[in-house]
Amino acid sequence: MQWRNDHSRYGALAQAFHWVIAAGFVFQFALAWYMEDLPNTPAKIELYNLHKSVGVTLLVLAALRLAWRAFNPVPPLPAGRPRWEELAARVSHFALYALLFAQPITGLVFSLYAEFPTIVWGWTLPDPGFDEATKNAFFAAHFYLSWAVLALVGVHIAAALRHHIVLKDDVLLRMLPARGRQTARARAKQTGV
Repeated sequence: MQWRNDHSRYGALAQAFHWVIAAGFVFQFALAWYMEDLPNTPAKIELYNLHKSVGVTLLVLAALRLAWRAFNPVPPLPAGRPRWEELAARVSHFALYALLFAQPITGLVFSLYAEFPTIVWGWTLPDPGFDEATKNAFFAAHFYLSWAVLALVGVHIAAALRHHIVLKDDVLLRMLPARGRQTARARAKQTGV
């Protein structure tokens, strides 16, 4: 198992961060949409606490992922890609990382200033006190950022599929676990790279 990135693919740790955080965000969106119309009951409060707990966990994972990336450079785009494509990849990845932090932070601040205690994995976080204006501002930010996350993830998926289906390079495959490694090696043998 290859833990670190190399010039041709992402290592196991970068892949794990990528897919666990992606699954966490899918879970968070599904849970938020499910909770929205539930009646106010203790079960709904428990689901909100789960949403907060997963959100804080995703924030910690995003910080760990960014730290790992700082010491473990990502594989370059395939040679010969146009300059605009490199720039688009850099800008979209920067925006994704920004949203990985902004989305849970706005949710956490909204939660801290709301009427209810903020409970994360059974621990009650310090309560700064109820503040309607702060709560409303961060709720709105959290809501609108969720749409930004969905839009940017859609662009990210479309770009990965474009690389795989249209350009027929290994950009998508190098983020996949073992199967992707085998396919990338087979493709490299075919092209002589």
